[in-house]
Amino acid sequence: MKRLTGILLLSLHILAFTECHQLLRIPYLMQHFLQHRAADPNMNFSAFIKIHYLGPVIVTDDFKQDQQLPFRSVDCHMLNTAVCIYEPVTVEIDPPAEIPSVFYCCNETNKPQFSSFDIFQPPRKS
Repeated sequence: MKRLTGILLLSLHILAFTECHQLLRIPYLMQHFLQHRAADPNMNFSAFIKIHYLGPVIVTDDFKQDQQLPFRSVDCHMLNTAVCIYEPVTVEIDPPAEIPSVFYCCNETNKPQFSSFDIFQPPRKS
C-alpha cells in the first residue's frame, strides 16, 4: 500500500511540476497527423514533424489545433523561476597613474625600525 501511494504521489508531482504532462497530448498529435494525411496522402510522419516543430511558426486555419500538440509551448510556470537574464556589462579600466621611481636605500638614516621585544630580529654580536 505504501508503494502504491508513493508511486501515485510521485506521478502527480512529475505531471504537475514538469513538462511530462505534455505526453498526455500524444493522442492529439496522432489525430492531427491523420487529418494532414487525409488531406495529403504522400505526407509521412517526419514531414509532419518538420512542418509543426522544426519550421517557422505559421498561422493557418488549423493554428488552434497546432497549439494543442504536445511540446508546442511551455506551460510549466515553475520553470520561470530558474531562468536568469544576463545583461551585458561594460567595464572601463583607467590607465594606471604614473608612479614616481624613487628608491630608498637602507642606510643609517632609513634603517627599519625593529622593536626590542620583536620575535624576528637580526642576529646580534655577543
